[in-house]
Amino acid sequence: MAVPALGRLALGRLPRGFLVLGLLAFGLSACESETRVIHNRPMLAGLPGSESATPVSRFPKGYRDPTYLADDELVVRSNDGTVGTLRARTARHLMRHIYSTLMNNEEELFVSQVLSEQTRREYYQHGRHPREAFQTLRDNAGDVLTLFDRMPMGESTPGLFLQPVGGGVQRLRVQGLAARDLRWVGFDMMMEQGNWRLVWFVPGH
Repeated sequence: MAVPALGRLALGRLPRGFLVLGLLAFGLSACESETRVIHNRPMLAGLPGSESATPVSRFPKGYRDPTYLADDELVVRSNDGTVGTLRARTARHLMRHIYSTLMNNEEELFVSQVLSEQTRREYYQHGRHPREAFQTLRDNAGDVLTLFDRMPMGESTPGLFLQPVGGGVQRLRVQGLAARDLRWVGFDMMMEQGNWRLVWFVPGH
């Protein structure tokens, strides 16, 4: 993986007003509550012609999706109120952390808990500091938000699937018309200590 801040991704700083409005727009969709049907399997489910008013689930009663986190579970705080851990069990959780750290200009938190150790290490190997990754995304926040707008539910967005690309890295990307005119068409992530962390964004062609 090439170090992302070394030239090809820089577009220049966006006007502050555009950044704030864009982040707020994404925040509205990111903060919407998710409604999940955990279990619904009528007696005739699966038979030809059978219908149900709610989606049919294969999971038994009492099942809890292991990737599910309530909004107040995404951030674990220390006793003094500071952020202890950002939890991300899905790509959408990771998207929300990318969004929130950009919105709040939380460079240190982004570097330590959003960016993967693999990417931080690669920056250091090139004699650079990984905070440049945050600066690149901040300067190109409009491109990040445009991508997120086209995958609003992360890997649950219709038509999108996680793709393994090797080395424990998973890729979520849009394709076809949804990828038209995008600078970034997806992002790579990897699991570290039980949470997904950002490797980097996938450039468009």
